[in-house]
Amino acid sequence: MDKYEKLLDMIMDFDETVRFAAVTDENGQILWNSQRTGLKNIVSVSETKQTISRALHAWKENAGFKKYIGSGLYSIASYEKIKRITVPLDNGKLLFCTVNNEPLKLAINRRKSYGHLADMGKILSIVDFIKSQK
Repeated sequence: MDKYEKLLDMIMDFDETVRFAAVTDENGQILWNSQRTGLKNIVSVSETKQTISRALHAWKENAGFKKYIGSGLYSIASYEKIKRITVPLDNGKLLFCTVNNEPLKLAINRRKSYGHLADMGKILSIVDFIKSQK
């Protein structure tokens, strides 16, 4: 199993609110992806690819500020229905995930609501573990 396939398996296994996860190359081509069984896409695959392309462009633009503020760790865009998470990986690759974003009154697990930050510590720990693999 490739290390990025393992990354996606671990991301999908750690939390049931993760809907979709993908690893892309530096050009936005999806190399590996995983989708939660039984869920329908909220956004089409073509629009998801456009979103990934925009995210990659933003990461490349922000790289110019690295000398001032350090390397980027992750980015979260929060919408009523989902959160979109991007994490830069090695060699220009990108981790792209979508996570459920339900109002507190509808959430099964009352900790996870609009304001919850998607357990980024756990996600980054998984990313760091995978980066350390050969």
